[in-house]
Amino acid sequence: MKPLRVALVHRGQAYRYTRVDGQFAYPVPEFVWEHVEAHKSVQNLDINKWVGRFDLVWLDPGKYSFLNILAPKAPAHKVKSIYWSLYPTLTPGHLTKERARAQYNANLVLVDHDNLKHWEGLGIPVRRLAYSVNERYYYDRSLERDIDVNFACYREYSHERPALDAWLHDYCGRRGWTYASGSHYDGEDYAILLARSKIVVHILRTPQTRPPRMFDAAACGTAMLSNPMPAVSGEAWIPHKHYWVFNEPHSQVCANERHPPQVPMNDAACAEIIAGLEWLLTGDNWRGVAENAKSYALSCHTWQHRATELRQIVHEELGL
Repeated sequence: MKPLRVALVHRGQAYRYTRVDGQFAYPVPEFVWEHVEAHKSVQNLDINKWVGRFDLVWLDPGKYSFLNILAPKAPAHKVKSIYWSLYPTLTPGHLTKERARAQYNANLVLVDHDNLKHWEGLGIPVRRLAYSVNERYYYDRSLERDIDVNFACYREYSHERPALDAWLHDYCGRRGWTYASGSHYDGEDYAILLARSKIVVHILRTPQTRPPRMFDAAACGTAMLSNPMPAVSGEAWIPHKHYWVFNEPHSQVCANERHPPQVPMNDAACAEIIAGLEWLLTGDNWRGVAENAKSYALSCHTWQHRATELRQIVHEELGL
């Protein structure tokens, strides 16, 4: 199959251009692409003017106007378009908006981790296309693993994350373990932080939200201690092999609260996390878990693998 010319439509954030968060991370035989920046208040992009320039439009996740991103409506597209949904599971409202945006703008919707049954009834094909790690950005950089425990993650849509951060900071201090956390990083700071860490603690934002961090930490050779991963077709993250597990505490869906109130944490509430940290940091047990995860991620979840998968899906569903 010939390589397809793709318009990558996304907001103007730097990380959308550097492609550190999934698809179109580096050159592959299946696709060539150009970036098309869309502002948050964009009303429409007349993609029918792109006939002869692009074969396909890829609409990144992001905050645009609720509808009317591409014009005309999807059935009249002369250039076929794809909507990729990364985080529809954060709240019920997210799923409603994502479905409407996909139905209006796309000839095909691709879903990262959500149950595909939630996407039925749109009148357009729906397929699985999971996150792919950029292993040229997330990798073991041969740095000193001078951070024992890392809790670097976004705080939005989780009552529990800020409280867990405070508890981990205190507990690791009492145990004499080095600790790092935070939610915003510049450039490669986050990738470097992962590569310096032995363990990444992760509490799912909702029980249904499988995080991209699973892939990124694995590629860096870092062990993850997390709530159980939700089942995602095409994936097989095995507890106590590819990552270590705790069931409690866990996050609850918290509607649209971007800055939720703190929820107290203590040693009793975090007993399973304590047990996991103790085991992983005893005799460097974390290394075996990290190596299992790294081998699995690099075997089938890189952008190179996903590009081949995506090209086949586009051929099957859009005839390109």
